[in-house]
Amino acid sequence: MELKPKTVTLAAELSYIEAGMIKLTAKFLDRFIRNTSGNVAMIFGLTIIPITIVAGFAIDFQLVTTKKTKAQYTLDTAIIAGTRKLQDGGTIAEVKQVIRDYYTSATSTTQGGLNCEVLAVEISDQDISASTICSQKTTLSAIAGIEEMRFRVDTATQYGIGMVDVAFVFDVSGSMAGSRMTSLKEAAVIAVDQLLTDTPIAGHEQDTRLAMVSYNNSMNAGDYFEAVTGQSPNRTHTYYDSDADQFVDVSYETTCVFQRSGSKKFTDDGPGLNQYVTPAGYWDRNDCRDAEPVPLTTDKQVLKDYIASLDPSGGTAGHLGVAWGWYSISPAWNSVFAGDPHPYDEPDTVKALILMTDGAFNATINNSQGSSTWQAKQLCDNIKDQDVVIYAVAFQAPSSGQAVLQYCSSGPEFYFSPENGQQLTQAYRAIATSISDLRLTM
Repeated sequence: MELKPKTVTLAAELSYIEAGMIKLTAKFLDRFIRNTSGNVAMIFGLTIIPITIVAGFAIDFQLVTTKKTKAQYTLDTAIIAGTRKLQDGGTIAEVKQVIRDYYTSATSTTQGGLNCEVLAVEISDQDISASTICSQKTTLSAIAGIEEMRFRVDTATQYGIGMVDVAFVFDVSGSMAGSRMTSLKEAAVIAVDQLLTDTPIAGHEQDTRLAMVSYNNSMNAGDYFEAVTGQSPNRTHTYYDSDADQFVDVSYETTCVFQRSGSKKFTDDGPGLNQYVTPAGYWDRNDCRDAEPVPLTTDKQVLKDYIASLDPSGGTAGHLGVAWGWYSISPAWNSVFAGDPHPYDEPDTVKALILMTDGAFNATINNSQGSSTWQAKQLCDNIKDQDVVIYAVAFQAPSSGQAVLQYCSSGPEFYFSPENGQQLTQAYRAIATSISDLRLTM
């Protein structure tokens, strides 16, 4: 009679080993009792084969366990690659091919008789799942007729688990002039293109939204000036004219603003009585740049136009950038910004802040509230308490600038310190990838 090869699942292998050892031990004791006067060499010869089989089971089991671990890791990585392809607008067929190609390529280099069936990939409205059955050729277990062991690997991810609100905060102080600003603009455009696909998945067009603010000595509140200060941008400055021996009124217009004061200064509470933002005065009415905040949007052209308009000058009031970046994704500022930020507790929603500077936080309008660095740290603490993820980019920044951004970041993996334009682009690419990964769950 022809002996057919046996196939044993990994889950059942331990029971085979235990049962085999029990049977072999029983047989050995039985033979030993019946042959106590026999030849020791003969007894040893009779027992060496079953002992070898038991050892073979253990060796092959360990081999299959190692192969299964590697296959599982490869499949997990493959499905994340496919998910990114889907988020980038790939078709269902393209995504499936990416996953299968990645898995096949990675497992084809595995030596030692591992064979896996074609991946079964399923893509639904929000989920991607993949599974396969693999078989591993045995070594010593083949003596017992078990020529292969089989195991299953499967994994799943969600690509549309929720929404992401992201705020870019750009330093446009004077030190950013020249090549630094050129590099920033190039890197920021690349990040926008990576985060906002031209062909979003139907029904998920608003899943990722971006806002942008920039700062130097102060912030340009633009059309939001009246809402955040409670005052008109058309203002009057009164001074005493000693030559005329009288008080004189001078009209001026400004949309520049500074930090808040009072008990709400380090919160994201909406503007209102006793918690308005401080408007610029006559003497500092022109301290801010022209670019006003862009509320959350998916319009890539609006975002790219904003980036192109950035024009550096002045000092570095980094705490203002931190505050306004937070405001732009805060639900408490829904009455101000048309972007309509999601509530913090909305299920499957992630919020992220991307801070950027090339200098030290050194500009304040009211020193009694603490230095710009100190105020930024208070804000960052409260931002992270709301589970907002903070990325920080210290671009050729001095040690003090690096220190505050390291403090504000959500961890070492969220902090970047590029030293040239290429590294800056790489940093923004890495951040865009990381933000996309925040929407993946395994």
